[in-house]
Amino acid sequence: MKAAILKQPGKLEIREVRTPYCPAGGVRIKIKACGICSSDAKMVIQGHRALNYPRILGHEIAGVIEQSRTNAFKEGSRIQIAPGLRCGRCSYCLKGMDNLCPNREILGFTYNGGFAEYIAIPIEDGIVGSLNIIPEEISYNHATLAEPLACCINAQNKINITKNDTVLIIGSGPLGLLHAFAAKQKGVEHILISEPQIHRRKTALHTWADTVIDPGTDNMAEKVMTATHNNGVDALIFACSQLGLNDTFMKLLAPAGRVSIFSGITSQFSQSSIDFNQIHYNEFFISGAYGCTADQNRNAMELISSEHGPVQELITHRVDLDTIHQGIEHTALQKGLKTIVEVSHE
Repeated sequence: MKAAILKQPGKLEIREVRTPYCPAGGVRIKIKACGICSSDAKMVIQGHRALNYPRILGHEIAGVIEQSRTNAFKEGSRIQIAPGLRCGRCSYCLKGMDNLCPNREILGFTYNGGFAEYIAIPIEDGIVGSLNIIPEEISYNHATLAEPLACCINAQNKINITKNDTVLIIGSGPLGLLHAFAAKQKGVEHILISEPQIHRRKTALHTWADTVIDPGTDNMAEKVMTATHNNGVDALIFACSQLGLNDTFMKLLAPAGRVSIFSGITSQFSQSSIDFNQIHYNEFFISGAYGCTADQNRNAMELISSEHGPVQELITHRVDLDTIHQGIEHTALQKGLKTIVEVSHE
């Protein structure tokens, strides 16, 4: 089969490799589409702490079951793949926190992923995966959005977003917009998004943002306080890697405000000084969020299948395996929003 293999940072090769066998108690999937995440672009350019080489990248995967050796799924089923392979037996798996399973394998990181024509997924024994059926009315391209949306659901569940909250999202890339989408599905009436790029601000206004802030020209504190009647926001979500939590952002929070450190923060901003008395006296809550669980992937697929699913505006670029380098560049340079690898199987 054809696959894009990262041999080391800066060396992504398109070549023929052996098609994986269908495992006993598992499935082999013919990949139809795979989203390119900013972490994929980062891995190609500079590597990643969770990556083992050589590796077929790609963890936002949708396809059709080409061979099945399990009673759980039939051949010909259209499916979305949750990227975490879990043991199902540890304390974290038993608590529904399988994204923290110590035995976990991750598609596209420690286990071959979706930048290929086929992928094999174990379902019944050992380290197992999770698949979700894609309704006929949902395209493979849109189904790839389930995994990043599931990551947003994970973060928002941790800080308990409710319909009564006012939410500020820092960053209006694909994940910032999916955060806005997820918050709207919870009934949140006022969503603020801060984004420096004009084309992303426009998309935010066309979709789910109620107030858009240009951090280069707007007074963010003034706009936040105007939108919240001087109360501050109930939830603050960092959906970009170029800013970290500091006292300036803490002052935008309402009493009992919650913060999600959703994106990995670059070293330049990952360490900052904050006044812990603000946390104490205002009962602030700060949470990390990394990845997503199998159940959250299922929830995300259900949301995408609803009549309120993500708009086509999120997908701005399409490539195939032969032109995947263009997609990596498009993602790394933030030329648009979401890039999808469409696998043609010529």
